[in-house]
Amino acid sequence: MKKQDSQEQIHSLISSLTLEQKIGQLFMLAFTGKDLDYPTRLVKNRFINGFYLSQDNAETLAEAKELTHRLQAAANQTGIDLPLIFATDQEGAWGVLVPETVTGPGNLALGSANDPRLTTEIYGIYAREIMAAGYNVILSPCADINSNPDNPIIGTRAFGDSVELVSRHVQAAVKGALQNRIACCGKHFPGHGDTGLDSHRTLPVVDRSLEHLLEQDLAPFQAAIDSGVPMMMTSHIIFPQIDPDNPATLSHKIMTGLLRDRMGFDGVIVTDSMNMWGMRKNYSPAEAAVQALIAGCDIIMLSEEHYENSLGDYEAKQAATIDGVIAAVKEGRLALERVEQSLARIYTFKLKLHKNISDFVQLSPRVSTTEHQNTAALAAEKAIKVLRDDQSLLPLQGKLILAGISSDDASNMVAATRGIGPNEPRPAFDVFREVFCKLHPDAEVLSPEQLARLCMGEETIPVDVTLVAVTEDYPLPGLDYDTEAQKDLIQQLVKITAGRLVVMALRSDYELRHFDGLSTYVCAYSSRACSAKALAEFNVE
Repeated sequence: MKKQDSQEQIHSLISSLTLEQKIGQLFMLAFTGKDLDYPTRLVKNRFINGFYLSQDNAETLAEAKELTHRLQAAANQTGIDLPLIFATDQEGAWGVLVPETVTGPGNLALGSANDPRLTTEIYGIYAREIMAAGYNVILSPCADINSNPDNPIIGTRAFGDSVELVSRHVQAAVKGALQNRIACCGKHFPGHGDTGLDSHRTLPVVDRSLEHLLEQDLAPFQAAIDSGVPMMMTSHIIFPQIDPDNPATLSHKIMTGLLRDRMGFDGVIVTDSMNMWGMRKNYSPAEAAVQALIAGCDIIMLSEEHYENSLGDYEAKQAATIDGVIAAVKEGRLALERVEQSLARIYTFKLKLHKNISDFVQLSPRVSTTEHQNTAALAAEKAIKVLRDDQSLLPLQGKLILAGISSDDASNMVAATRGIGPNEPRPAFDVFREVFCKLHPDAEVLSPEQLARLCMGEETIPVDVTLVAVTEDYPLPGLDYDTEAQKDLIQQLVKITAGRLVVMALRSDYELRHFDGLSTYVCAYSSRACSAKALAEFNVE
């Protein structure tokens, strides 16, 4: 279809819609569980443009295909003859349809491996497998830079802490996605890496100048734009040196003045979830949606419905938000022209989705193939770094004791994140232990009780034994993994092991700054199963 023809088609479609249909098309919503009655009503009666989908909605490829087929069939009956958006957080550290899909080790590990070709291949895997499930948008890559090591929500979701490295891998990720027929999304504009707070729980502030942002935080987003990224997600963060009054999501200065006018982004701007506490605790739902649209956002996303569920009927809140935007247009507080500008961008985006889907059906869907798994294993292996080995304890040899430093309660919390997050079926330490004990059959594995007695001085380790301690971390929405307790345990173990302690980290390496006396530290930069296996196999004689 020629560009002029597509523009005429879009103009004709927009002109044919009622106000209620136009406003509905500005919303991408979530729903709880696998019952499709409510989302079907959202499509037929509220005319929404798509869904944020999680492991809570579909745990298997078969369930995902059924979901997308039924909801698209409902959309086809509305007269808006374009694909629904089926968007999901397939980004590595977070994933969906686990374990049927290949997530690889995640972005931080890809940054550590620092092979852009591998990053492109991994994002190509995401594209092929997610499209095979019937989804058509991945809400990745994260273009955030890990400039704050205490950031509780980005961590292994980012490619690293170097501007050049993150920019290079964001570009490679966008390339891999687009070449393999899926739409992708840069996030969280203008950068979530320098926060010490989680916007799922509160409203962070990043006090950086525009000049600093342009040189640092914004460079990866510019790389994404230059690579053709079709969608950008906002952040619920206040940047007082740019706009002291509004978080980025609600800021015309940031969304329009900076992202569109200065950086040249002409694609779709989607908000981060508007029911995260960073937004909900500070703004009413409908007014926040109206202000985001005035600021220049195109799609209002209400993704993490469990935030709503904890307060009551999330379905009623979603309806009230849509109705509030309709009322704002009728009252003249939100210009219809502003709405139609967003609709034009959304429909241009959806025409690309239509072409992606048409092109993809000609390919043979490939999910969790040996080739995909081998690529993930290679990336996990290349990511591993020895950051310290002062006592030359590597490769491991002699008598070994293995201890998992994270608690069972923390691992259970990961498994109970209700679909948003890593969705790992097994704790990373369990995978590590299984492989490690096959390679070191004489190794003793400490129970949590034995580890506690050791740290309390009730037991000792012989001087000819090396203790291998495994640390973990997971970025969880609105939750904290037990990293502080792990840090305390490692500090105690450093004191009592006389230099015979090896920490093998299934996480970022930011904890190392707390361990001055630690002799040996090896990092996988990931808590994924493929990284647990690679780390257990690392440096074996």
